[in-house]
Amino acid sequence: MENTEKLAKLQALLNGHKSADPRRNVVYGVYDNSGLGMMQRLDDFLIDHSKVSLQEKAYFFHLLAVMIDAGIPVISAINILGSKTDSVRFARVLNTINYNLKQGVTLSNAMARFTDIFGEMELGVVRSGEAAGNLDKMLFKLSAEIDKSNELQIKLITASIYPLAVLAVLLLAATGMMVFVIPSLIGLLKEGGLKDSEFPLMTKVLIGASHFVTEFWWAIVIVVLAAYFLFKIWKESEHGRYNWDIFKLKMPVLGELLRKVYVLRFISTLGILIESGLPVIKALEIVAQSMTSQMYSLKTWEVISRVKNGEKISGALMDSPFLFPDTVTQMLAVGEQTASVGKISQKVGEHYDREIDHSLKRLMSLFEPIMIVLVGVTVAMLALAVLTPIFKLTSLV
Repeated sequence: MENTEKLAKLQALLNGHKSADPRRNVVYGVYDNSGLGMMQRLDDFLIDHSKVSLQEKAYFFHLLAVMIDAGIPVISAINILGSKTDSVRFARVLNTINYNLKQGVTLSNAMARFTDIFGEMELGVVRSGEAAGNLDKMLFKLSAEIDKSNELQIKLITASIYPLAVLAVLLLAATGMMVFVIPSLIGLLKEGGLKDSEFPLMTKVLIGASHFVTEFWWAIVIVVLAAYFLFKIWKESEHGRYNWDIFKLKMPVLGELLRKVYVLRFISTLGILIESGLPVIKALEIVAQSMTSQMYSLKTWEVISRVKNGEKISGALMDSPFLFPDTVTQMLAVGEQTASVGKISQKVGEHYDREIDHSLKRLMSLFEPIMIVLVGVTVAMLALAVLTPIFKLTSLV
């Protein structure tokens, strides 16, 4: 009876996810596209280099956990999910995993081939579930953790849309004014008898900017592209990565938010890995590899070295209050004393999730007046530069 209810729940979750795209039926290592045309090869290349969203992965792990819990073999579950996913790339990956499972490879080893999709944290949790015989429980926890990461990503993207959209509109409007409006207006004013020396200062500045943009737009494009590529090369160097990371973490307002995001990732990943049964050192190594911040990654490797020498995690973090606030280290110390680091880490993660929500709300409330002032100043400057010579021409007439 219990399995029947679980299967009914599974069927409800799977409804509405069907696709008959033949491009999905690919097994990497077996599939040969040498006989395909150029367009089909290009299509294959784009599919094989597309990304799999966090939401797609969370949905996959949750359904896989439900199916395993309902008594369905892993091979059958992967086969079903491969035919139901909306992502063609993910369908190919699941087909390949299913093929490897039939060859006797474990699920974690089959997943480990796709490091661009499954991270060290996910592989570690799956390996622990396989070793302990509680794969379904571990997958439920993993699904919940990825779902939280996806929600956080959506929150950060949503918060950045408003200021970026306003800046983009201002830039487009200003460019349009300088390229199309200002040259026509200046010609009209000169025909009306207004001389260059009679233009107000603001109008002269706008005329100079308009002339520079229309005449040297190619130079602007070259400089922007060169600056972008030079910055990218510098940022990818060891020295650049470190300094750029420090700059981001020390930025006013935004730096504080980033530090909270990294602390949340550190503590949440550590919690789920320890809860899955991994040794502390192995869990910390996976955390260090999964951290995108150079500073937090280096600090985690330092913590690993100190823990190997007999020190506790909380003690190794206490000398870096800028990266890890006292509340985090104190809570971890309590968890280490009571042998409940996993549970305490999850509690701290929930607290920081709420803190990030509050920080985003404060950030948005700060951005709104700044954007309003910026738009107002820009409009006022453009209006003065355009309307002042028109009024002067009217008075001359």
